[in-house]
Amino acid sequence: MSKKEDKQNREKYRKKRMKAKPYPTPARFEMGAQVRVKPGVTDPDFADMPLGGWAGLVCEVDDQSHPPNYLIQWNQHTLDHMHPIHRKRCERDDLEVDSMWLGEEDIEANTGEPAVMEQPTNIQHNRLNTVDEDDRVRIALGLTADDPLPDVDSDTLQQYHRYLSAHLMFPFPGKYSEETGPFQDTTYSITVTGLVPAKDADEFEGLFCTFEDDGDEGEVPLGEVEVKKGNPNRQMVEDYSYWFWNYR
Repeated sequence: MSKKEDKQNREKYRKKRMKAKPYPTPARFEMGAQVRVKPGVTDPDFADMPLGGWAGLVCEVDDQSHPPNYLIQWNQHTLDHMHPIHRKRCERDDLEVDSMWLGEEDIEANTGEPAVMEQPTNIQHNRLNTVDEDDRVRIALGLTADDPLPDVDSDTLQQYHRYLSAHLMFPFPGKYSEETGPFQDTTYSITVTGLVPAKDADEFEGLFCTFEDDGDEGEVPLGEVEVKKGNPNRQMVEDYSYWFWNYR
């Protein structure tokens, strides 16, 4: 082998070695270790939520990452003192409240001395987006972007009733279908004339509306009324129906 070929081979080996993955760093903390978050560390998902002083037990170790990552089960003191906005966001985004994955550089050994949990000083609420169906429901229920959509109950039905009473324009045309036989539905064209008082709402059928149909009058669940396309009430009724049938 010539000197030139040897040099080329050694250069190829050097480049290959430089591209190789670094050998995994041994985990500093073992399962069951008492740890706490270093000052200045923030939530990986919410940059405005500080985690300094949060403490708990290491319950899982990912030593294949570089540096290692740890799943920390928060202790009761941390759970009792975490900011309520953090709880709301976790519930909204389907994240675990009582545990979190953090990197080794974010935590230190908890030696037992008192530690003050850092609290947020500048919470950034996302603006509600009227293009998003969930956010339109939040607007109707007087919530922020940090709030999860609540379940249907007497209080939330009353809140939705107040919103619809202030924003729906009556009367408006609609359709209502009911079962009239085995595997058979009949659809009626109706004129929706108003909302039944919130005190008469039913958690199983929701808010009711009054209607007229060829001189007849009656009441039907608002969540079962279909509003014609192009009518300004259509989106509000569909948003209410979406919330009611999914969070009942």
